[in-house]
Amino acid sequence: MSLVLVIAGILAAAGFWLFRVPGFSSTARSASGYDEALEKFAEMESGEEALPLRPEGRSRMLTHGRKAGLAVVLLHGLTNCPEQFVPLAKLLYESGANVVIPRARYAGYADGMNKLQGLQSAQDLLDQAAAGLDIAAGLGDRVAVVGLSGSAVAAAWMAQNRAGIDSALIIAPFFGLYGLPVPVGDALAAVFSKAPNFYKWWNSKLQEKNPGPSYAYARFGTRSMADTVQLSRPVRAGLGLLKAGRMDIVLTAADLGANNALTRRLAAKWAAQNPGRVTVFEFPESDGVPHDMIDRNQPDAKIGITYPVILKLLQAGMGNSSAR
Repeated sequence: MSLVLVIAGILAAAGFWLFRVPGFSSTARSASGYDEALEKFAEMESGEEALPLRPEGRSRMLTHGRKAGLAVVLLHGLTNCPEQFVPLAKLLYESGANVVIPRARYAGYADGMNKLQGLQSAQDLLDQAAAGLDIAAGLGDRVAVVGLSGSAVAAAWMAQNRAGIDSALIIAPFFGLYGLPVPVGDALAAVFSKAPNFYKWWNSKLQEKNPGPSYAYARFGTRSMADTVQLSRPVRAGLGLLKAGRMDIVLTAADLGANNALTRRLAAKWAAQNPGRVTVFEFPESDGVPHDMIDRNQPDAKIGITYPVILKLLQAGMGNSSAR
């Protein structure tokens, strides 16, 4: 065999490996009723007791002591923890909904410099979403899931693949990297999701002193970030009829992390195949809404602008039905 053929074979194999769409799976184990939902959450809490978590890092649940008309699953961002969504959860609770905020694997550790967080995988994000949805099935007659950034990709995956979701709200979804052509981003994700993990500061100048919530990690792992893009690939490849009743997408033009142009193209395809069931709302750049538009403790937080929109979309997504 000539050297040219050997090289061609190696390049072909490398190309297949780089651009092969990875597969993921999730099995629903939905609670049959309110009591079983409480049992499932108690198991979640029990599993967290042995972990060195911050108080803010633990999973949360807000219930009215009975099954409600609406149950909402809130999925926090990659380097944040359940505390990120607590203020919004309280507003939803006050409206009559039952709410669960499951903790992602390796999130919420007391040691913000731990080296486990970078090992969080795309499957971990799906497992987090699935655990929340399993509980929510017993908490409400109708179920909504809300995801932010990487967890928004998991919420989108669930909207395409899991039955029993009435509404999916995906916020600043990380389907691709800002400023990079999609094939380049996909190739980098394929490589870095398998390469040795290393860490990048969110703020390379301030590093550990980066202003923001004390319960969020000041750096991110390259493998966990890359694996999130890997999760987006089957979502992008599997566009079609949604299993969720509807999907609402929220973007901000000031986002310097996610590829909004890619998200808009995906949204247009979803909308074409699911007439009347997909909406897109985008905050203008002049509003200065950051990628993390949920955490009130971010220095550039604009929750006075974002929360009303998010709450309105959730109400619209549930057909304006009361959760009481």
